[in-house]
Amino acid sequence: MNIRDLINRYKTDERIVATAQALNKGKGSKTQLKGLVGSADAVAAVSTYFLLHKPQLFVLPNREEAAYFLSDLEGILGKEVLLFPSSFRKAFEFTQIDTANVLARAEVLNELNHQSEYGQIVVTYPEALAEKVIDRSILEKNTLEISVGASLGIDFINEFLFEYDFERSDFVYEPGQFSIRGGIVDIFSFSHELPYRIEFFGDSVESIRTFEIDTQLSVDDVKTLTIVPNVQAKFLTENNISLLDYIEKDTQLWFKDVEFTIDIVKGGYKKAVELWKALGVTDKQQNPNWIDPKFSFTDEKMLSDLFQDFAVIEFGKQFFYQTENVIQFETKPQPSFNKDFDLLIKNLKENESQHIHNFIFTNSTKQTERLYAILDDIDKTAKFTPVNVPLREGFLDAQQKVAFYTDHQIFDRFYKYQLKKGYQRSQAITLKDLRELKPGDFVTHIDHGIGKYAGLEKVEVNGKTQEMIRLVYADNDLLYVNINS
Repeated sequence: MNIRDLINRYKTDERIVATAQALNKGKGSKTQLKGLVGSADAVAAVSTYFLLHKPQLFVLPNREEAAYFLSDLEGILGKEVLLFPSSFRKAFEFTQIDTANVLARAEVLNELNHQSEYGQIVVTYPEALAEKVIDRSILEKNTLEISVGASLGIDFINEFLFEYDFERSDFVYEPGQFSIRGGIVDIFSFSHELPYRIEFFGDSVESIRTFEIDTQLSVDDVKTLTIVPNVQAKFLTENNISLLDYIEKDTQLWFKDVEFTIDIVKGGYKKAVELWKALGVTDKQQNPNWIDPKFSFTDEKMLSDLFQDFAVIEFGKQFFYQTENVIQFETKPQPSFNKDFDLLIKNLKENESQHIHNFIFTNSTKQTERLYAILDDIDKTAKFTPVNVPLREGFLDAQQKVAFYTDHQIFDRFYKYQLKKGYQRSQAITLKDLRELKPGDFVTHIDHGIGKYAGLEKVEVNGKTQEMIRLVYADNDLLYVNINS
């Protein structure tokens, strides 16, 4: 059974139709969806999306819940959903910037700037929503699009990147860097988790491709790239705005606990202001990227006012707004079987007797085969339909006559959401580390143990010159390691 067939069933469900009608009332409308348990919230959200095709912004209570919810959405939709994270390692502590998250935020803003046939879907959480973003028009003015075949001098790119605070280095290993070697320009833009390699023939762009930082091997050929500067950079933040001012005005806001969101923003804003006041003048001068919280964060009052500009859906257990638009779903959680398959079979048969169709969601065909084998050994008459899509939590919907069970709950197994890999620092030695090494520094090789770094050396291998790391071991034994290893 295809997950899309199940969503098509829900699209005609009177509760989903009522939700869509409530959302169509537009700005300022408030709707409560009650009785959604497990992954029923994601099923309802996607079904509504396919009815209206309007952009959606989901605000979950914390990053982990946001990630689980996003994983459900991606599984059901079969495509990537945008996660909008906080820029900082710790909530509201603006002195501890997380480069990977800054990159992810820039990616989302860049995606929102591009028109899509259907509305974009973004998932976030209070700490991230509280951070202001660059104004859409300013971001558009400060990005550069490069396409294969374009006539564009390397000198122009060099000037553009310097102007927008990119750092020139021998190798690129983190966002905001670029390198130029002859007719090859490597750029690590804030719009993609991998750097780009641009090859020129004279002033013409001959090819563009992404590549892995550690191996330097090509990943994908691309026709066009967008160079996005650091959206946290101070020179771009004088006119920062809320994400709610950035998104399209017909975006639907979906909240799992509005009051909790407001409380987190209120406490976090206060914390950021106190941190700013506690910082010395010297610290602020030495760190120009640290910005006064009144420019970098939205307080709870402004955020609450902005909520009124959108159609709002509340789901979960806590509801904040008074409204007559209350839609009851009355779904029930998946029973706990504790790996007792006799109990599972009994439940499946009880559902069948009530004309409830049993679906079991798995993340692999092997799990489905395992379930079939176990049930065949105990009772061949127990029936279920497999769906090869992972969900975080199963539920039973008596009105739709469906039971959506998850294999990980049946087997009492821990389930972890899957997010796209994105930009990550490798545990292997990085090009940055390599640049900072000095002859005589100790280096640990994963197979050969501790040796002394003795510099870089060009060695001919199979007729090709390769750059090697030279390591010296006991008795002056030498080991040459390819720089891309």
